[in-house]
Amino acid sequence: MAIQSIGAVESVFQPSAPTLTKAADTNQQKDSSFRDILKNSINSLNDSQLQADQLSQKLALGDDVDLHEVMIASQKAQVALNLAVEVRNKAVEAYQEIMRMQV
Repeated sequence: MAIQSIGAVESVFQPSAPTLTKAADTNQQKDSSFRDILKNSINSLNDSQLQADQLSQKLALGDDVDLHEVMIASQKAQVALNLAVEVRNKAVEAYQEIMRMQV
């Protein structure tokens, strides 16, 4: 059985390199790429949660599902959710710190 990587973690840490030369175009590309990275990460997190739920339901109904697959999917979903929560906490903390700055 091949071990698959966690999609949410990969999508968060993949760097994006802008290729445009104009400053306005570069800023638009950075904004859209950050938005795309965030959207893909949330979608990946949702997919892992749904997959874990589906496997848990199949196991509860008595379908042919290995227990270790259910546990691995559940742990992947839990780790991805913990990562998303910590990233959100750091973003909120950074925002609060910026708001406390005196101009």
